Amino acid sequence: MQRPNNHSINDGPADQSDVRLRVGLVTDVGTVNDGTFNQYAFAGMVRAAQESNLEYTYIETARPEDGEVNVLMLIEEQCQLIITVGHGLGKVVERLAPDYPHVCFITVDLATYPPLSNVTNLVFAEDEAGFLAGALAGYTTRSNIVGVVAGEQIPPVMRFFRGFAHGARYANRQVKVLGEYAGSFNDPLKGQSAALALVERGADVIFGAGGRTGSAAIRSAAEAGAWVIGVDQDEWVTTFENGQAPGAERLLSSAIKRVDLAVYTAVRDWARGEFRGKSAHLGNVRNEGVALAPPHAAQEAISRDIRARLESIAAQLRDGTLQTRVGPAGEDRVETIWDRLRTWNWREATVLVLAVFTALVIGAVIIWATRVAELRGAGQPWEQVIQEANSLVVSAYGGLFEGAVGSPRALAGSLIYCTPYVLAGLAVALGFQCGLFNIGVEGQLYMGALCATIVGFSLTGLPIYVHLPLAVAAGALGGAAWGAIPGALKAITGAHEVINTIMMNYIAVKTVDYLVKNPLKDPTATLERTPFVAESARFPLLIPDLSVHSAVLIALAAIGVVWYFLFKTTWGFEIRTVGANPSAARYAGMSVKRNFVMAMAISGALAGLGGLDVVLGRPSEYALKAAFSSGFGFDSIAVAMLAKSHPFGIFPAAFLWGALRNGAGLMQVRAQAISIDLVNIIQGLVIVFIAADQIIRWLYRLRAREEKAVVFTRGWGG
Repeated sequence: MQRPNNHSINDGPADQSDVRLRVGLVTDVGTVNDGTFNQYAFAGMVRAAQESNLEYTYIETARPEDGEVNVLMLIEEQCQLIITVGHGLGKVVERLAPDYPHVCFITVDLATYPPLSNVTNLVFAEDEAGFLAGALAGYTTRSNIVGVVAGEQIPPVMRFFRGFAHGARYANRQVKVLGEYAGSFNDPLKGQSAALALVERGADVIFGAGGRTGSAAIRSAAEAGAWVIGVDQDEWVTTFENGQAPGAERLLSSAIKRVDLAVYTAVRDWARGEFRGKSAHLGNVRNEGVALAPPHAAQEAISRDIRARLESIAAQLRDGTLQTRVGPAGEDRVETIWDRLRTWNWREATVLVLAVFTALVIGAVIIWATRVAELRGAGQPWEQVIQEANSLVVSAYGGLFEGAVGSPRALAGSLIYCTPYVLAGLAVALGFQCGLFNIGVEGQLYMGALCATIVGFSLTGLPIYVHLPLAVAAGALGGAAWGAIPGALKAITGAHEVINTIMMNYIAVKTVDYLVKNPLKDPTATLERTPFVAESARFPLLIPDLSVHSAVLIALAAIGVVWYFLFKTTWGFEIRTVGANPSAARYAGMSVKRNFVMAMAISGALAGLGGLDVVLGRPSEYALKAAFSSGFGFDSIAVAMLAKSHPFGIFPAAFLWGALRNGAGLMQVRAQAISIDLVNIIQGLVIVFIAADQIIRWLYRLRAREEKAVVFTRGWGG
């Protein structure tokens, strides 16, 4: 047992010394300069004491059983605020705090239960820090074996361990994670032997999460030639003595917990009279409470690509789109549908729903006001005017709804309209993901339809399993080639893709019109169209009575393929990185020019597939006509915006657009005083409200959208 080490900050007036507040700290087993979270907590307390003119004292715990005595000793020393470090001392506070209501406590690494009015808890998302460290290990390992040397099997350490394991497997599905709990935070010899045993088993990256035990483990592993990752603080400064100790060049990073900042803030608030009892502060990636330390001498060992990937992971942890799957006690969690729903960005989804709702309300107001003005101009009484205007709104929207989804045939019609919107919307969304505004989807759709039609009617005698895939491939290649041209122009000359694609739309549409009306025109037809495509090149009907054809399945499959490509492949990751920050992507060694061309080509291929719906799928067509598209390519921009450029959002957005278009006819029949152009007004308002979503947020008093900046680490884009 140790007596308190008392310190007084003598920068205040002498007559205030008798009333100076006093704060004390009890370390976990260790010292205030042992390079662990003890040292971090002590540094935070000293900083706050110096800034707030507090007296401070501390006791270094030598044995776990001394913890309670040390806390009681600080109470006897008249400390008004006591900080305890570690899970075990947190349990001590949980027992003692109710008996000393006049003393305030700050616990590090334990949330007391039940919450106590004189206790503030400082806890950390060790699983997030461990996940980042594990991802770094997974990307760095060459043997596909990584190891962990942990201290005692308590929740904070277990969260580090399991977070590391999940992060490593997230980054590298082939990786094998080895590890063990040493059972102590203060057994360097055991840490050394455990680390060397892991190295002998093939582990080439070692994560040490166990106080002095873990620090000794990574130092011995580094000296043996393995890569190592530290914990709690930047172990380049502590364990490796500012890079002077042997093996320092093998330290990849450290999974930092900003205990110093959390303790400093809590003590400062207490000194200001702002102590928050019954509360817990969680340090996580979002608030920079946990992070990865800079790589120091290992800078060259960590490629720019790895850094970009780690920054992406940190961003996803920050905004909740990526979960560590580690529970509060360090247990593994299986992600359920409820977990996905709980972490879904419902605020953004609410804005989209309200944008559509508001557009429909304004549409109703337009109908009502127009009818009122018309009837009042005819001299009809107000009572009759109001009644007829209300009836017209109900008839119009009733017809719109019934025509869109009110029967199986209506639903099938909306689905048929939806199909080209899905494929064209995916085309625009993929361009957006790469930071490109592909406004040329209409032209690419035309060229895809042209190529598919030529293959469809010019080849004969082929079975459907040969002819149909050839026609589909021709459509995709036609769109891809037309999309790659503006991509190449942007990559080579820097020409803006919006200008290029607008011009190429005119070229594509006029070229198709010319070919359909002249060399490709069916001489036996009175209409200006190509010959009918062969039956072997037509999409089979899934529901013949309702004309629903198999292109719907291609559209649904395309959603899954594009999602997998964007979020599960290296190429997709590069496209998204280029779209988020071309300079960072270039710095990470990615070819921005190549990704521009690739993204535009794939976008064009999807648009080309969107053109096949009419010429290969609809029984009323089966041929290419002039001006066949009716603006599918341009409407798809709105579909992609409504879906927030995410593949899984494309189908509901496309179905909404298809339903509005399909229901417009019956709306005009039911309410003959209403023009079919009202649907265009509603669609336009939806686009306005999505593009300028602050209107919706202001109108419905929604909180402003948070900026999504990457919070990763100081020195690595933090």
